[in-house]
Amino acid sequence: MNETIKERLLELLGIEPLVLITLLAFSSFIFYKIFLRNMIKDRHGTMRRLFTELVQIYIPFLVFWFAQFYFLREGEFARFYNYAGVLAVVTGSYFVIRVVKIMVFEYLFFNNKTVGVPVLLVNIVTLTVAIFIAAWLSTSVFGVRWAPLLATSAIVSVVLGLALQDTLGNLFAGVALTFDKPYELGDWIEVHADNGPFAGEVHEITWRATILNGFSDEMITLPNRLVSQTEISNFTSRAKPIYRGADVYMDVNAPEEEVKSIFINVLKESKGVVQNIEHYVMLRDLTEKGAHWRLFYPVVTYSKQFVILDGILMKAQSEFKKRGIQVARIRGDIRHGEDSTQG
Repeated sequence: MNETIKERLLELLGIEPLVLITLLAFSSFIFYKIFLRNMIKDRHGTMRRLFTELVQIYIPFLVFWFAQFYFLREGEFARFYNYAGVLAVVTGSYFVIRVVKIMVFEYLFFNNKTVGVPVLLVNIVTLTVAIFIAAWLSTSVFGVRWAPLLATSAIVSVVLGLALQDTLGNLFAGVALTFDKPYELGDWIEVHADNGPFAGEVHEITWRATILNGFSDEMITLPNRLVSQTEISNFTSRAKPIYRGADVYMDVNAPEEEVKSIFINVLKESKGVVQNIEHYVMLRDLTEKGAHWRLFYPVVTYSKQFVILDGILMKAQSEFKKRGIQVARIRGDIRHGEDSTQG
């Protein structure tokens, strides 16, 4: 058995594989230096950390690779050749996996201009490569035959499938969310689940869950399967502005033109309201609650909506008090883009 492994290692551990994986790592470093030199600071930190870890793996790989040539000679230490060769194969394989991980990060950084990239996608590609290499090495070096093992493990596979049903469901849902992209890292979204809407900034998409940063900096963890099966509102529009809506009930005896003028001036002077896009102030209805006024205004960011609304209402209340105009009732809601001006 030892001689068989030795023969297979001799076929596998030549100068060509060493040169090939070294060039693969070097090409990824050249790509980083040429095409990704203008990345933000956080991404440079990520790449430096990955390349540092790669060097730390490459050094023991070289040690074991050269050691197997020493043990190849006839002598009392020749029996250690198999151990050095296996360690060289293992460290070399791990080195290749880490290079693939770097290349996936480089691809995502090159094609994605936002701050974050989906680590889930990186992990899936890395895991797939690792499984492929492990299966190939176990067959090439140790002569493991996977077909009979897989054929006799059908019952075990069924049991594991049932036990991991939720985990696998969340995993595949996370993959679908990553590729469909109903939201990206850094987007502000609202997930309309049965037990109440959850709103926050997308922080990460992991194997199991989507993690949001809430308005109070709390971490909200939602299973990917739950997110994929519910309605999602994305308030980080790249095509049209986010509109904030507020309902204000005034005294029916208040002068309409004066009230409308106050609202318009307040919107023009409020910090956080986008000024190069049209605002809307409309008298919607006359009810027992009072004169129903509707305000629509575009905001600079969804995350600051409540601070912006506070400033608007404070200014409006101050102006109404100065002029002796009674405010009956106020409530707020959110509309997205052009839909906010309808009905």
